[in-house]
Amino acid sequence: MFESTVVESRKRKVGLQRILTLPVSIALHVIVILAIVIGAIWSVSFPTNSPAQVAQYSMAAAPPPPPPPPPPPPKASPQPVVKTVEVPKNIQELAPTIVPEKVQPVATPSTSTSSGVEGGVEGGVEGGVVGGVVGGVMTDTAPKIEAPLRVGGDVKAPIVINRVEPVYPEVARKARISGIVIVECIIDKQGNVTNVQVLKPLPFGLDQAAVDAVRRWKFKPGTLNGAPVDVIFNLTVNFKLN
Repeated sequence: MFESTVVESRKRKVGLQRILTLPVSIALHVIVILAIVIGAIWSVSFPTNSPAQVAQYSMAAAPPPPPPPPPPPPKASPQPVVKTVEVPKNIQELAPTIVPEKVQPVATPSTSTSSGVEGGVEGGVEGGVVGGVVGGVMTDTAPKIEAPLRVGGDVKAPIVINRVEPVYPEVARKARISGIVIVECIIDKQGNVTNVQVLKPLPFGLDQAAVDAVRRWKFKPGTLNGAPVDVIFNLTVNFKLN
């Protein structure tokens, strides 16, 4: 019986210790955590100025610039100097007392216009032509260069008088080459062919044969209002195989 009582008392002590251990450990943890938090807060240094004050200082406007200096005073305009005229005291004695009966007119230099011509120029030569140049005569002695014209409108085309047939190159004949060669040339006032340029060539020397032939052609020159003029004209030379 005594042993059962001791066992029961021990069981009661062990159960009581277990019940008290949990709240005591929780209390100890809370105390340690509070001590750590208080120590951390105590070691932090806070700024003296609040964020609102710092923002207020940073947002403050810059001071206005100083006012510009005043403009310089205008320069004083120079005062005109008025000279006093001294009137002689004996002005009455200086005036003539006797009026002359006859006043002689003042002689003026005579200008002779007997040899001049209406419309002439001062300094011209006697017997010159009105509208001439003083000291010489201007004449247009430079030769006039007339550019060749193209046929059309009042410009009439030249007419061929003598046509020379071109020489058919033997190489082109053996190669069986045929066709037309178009050249552009200038036919002068005498009807001669000059400045020949090939516009549509053919191979194997056919274009050169055409140029050699048209240079020997003779034309009745082109005219403008009935007068012969240099004209730009196109000629066609046809090469045919027999």
